[in-house]
Amino acid sequence: MSVKKQLERLAALGASYHKNGWMPGTAGNLSVRIPGESGFWVSGSGLDKNLLNKRNFLYIDLETGKPDPSRNSKTEKGLKPSAESSIHRAVYRSLETAGCGLHVHSLESNLIGAGTSSAEPIALLELPNIEILKAYGIWEENPKVYVPIIYNFSNVQDISDCLERYLKVYKPAVPFCIIEKHGITVWGKDSVQANRNLEAADFILKYMVSWKSFSYPGEKKNVLPVGNADPSAAAELDREEVFSTEFPVYPASFS
Repeated sequence: MSVKKQLERLAALGASYHKNGWMPGTAGNLSVRIPGESGFWVSGSGLDKNLLNKRNFLYIDLETGKPDPSRNSKTEKGLKPSAESSIHRAVYRSLETAGCGLHVHSLESNLIGAGTSSAEPIALLELPNIEILKAYGIWEENPKVYVPIIYNFSNVQDISDCLERYLKVYKPAVPFCIIEKHGITVWGKDSVQANRNLEAADFILKYMVSWKSFSYPGEKKNVLPVGNADPSAAAELDREEVFSTEFPVYPASFS
């Protein structure tokens, strides 16, 4: 699919998400990475997502995190990247298979809390054992599946650093993370899969909020502070061991 078609696809998704209430005001952003390229396209700052078009996307260099002027000649004049572009960059820098990122501000993702803080910025939330988990290829009976919740730093780059550190050290069981009192970021190999993953994640969060279905296995434990990750120290740990030694599973609550 051409870049033009991919950006038009993202624009259509933006209109749909705005209608769903997932991108109120100018909240959220959408991105795509073209295989073989050294950057990614992301929606610009301050745009109504129900009015997006292909000229509303900026090409960001993956290494520098800045717009590449040579690729943005047809971009709308004066368009600036959102601070949240760094969240998409964190996903692409961490996961080679990620080809699309969707960051939305759904109500349910804001209602689920985990008591994170700047000192302990990552928590894990156990997801309910419901049928929709199969959307992520999880077919085992009574699985233990966790999603990371990240503290909503005022500086978005700190959120991105947390996410990148987590993704580089641990293989997530599900392709999304929650930013507490902020929103949800979902990824996939392309826009079709990412959209499917977002729909499944939204269903899970709606279920949890509707039934207050939160699980609290384990006790609160220490978590590595931002910027102090040691990927080599934990890269070989399996999922269960990681969760018992590194990240706390907080009692989740409503905001």
